[in-house]
Amino acid sequence: MKASKLIYYLDDDTDDLYFFKDVAESLGHTVQIFINGSVMLQALERKNPLPDIIFLDIHMPVFNGEEILNVLKKDPNWKQIPVVMISGAYPKKLVRNYLEAGANYLMKKPTASEWRTSLAKVLEIDWATFQAYA
Repeated sequence: MKASKLIYYLDDDTDDLYFFKDVAESLGHTVQIFINGSVMLQALERKNPLPDIIFLDIHMPVFNGEEILNVLKKDPNWKQIPVVMISGAYPKKLVRNYLEAGANYLMKKPTASEWRTSLAKVLEIDWATFQAYA
């Protein structure tokens, strides 16, 4: 098994948050969940410690995933953290926009039976060598 990662996950759906947390923790990782983007940014500002990877739901009210992505990738302290955009559905025409904005990966929310496999696959990526697809 690869080293345990600290994961931040931002989503406005509490069921999805806790399901993701349970699956990631069953894979040996530590997860900090957030329902509010501003609270997640405050946690990042405290820097104790910074996450190894951030998962962002794309469709959220007030402060959506794309807006958070833009904040993350403009900050020199956070821009190196891999960001996975995650959503139940996303228009293919926006995929390029997310990648150009700095997302490292786009992940469609899997079905309940596929979560463990899908999440394990993403968490095994070597972000130092990974080339995002367009």
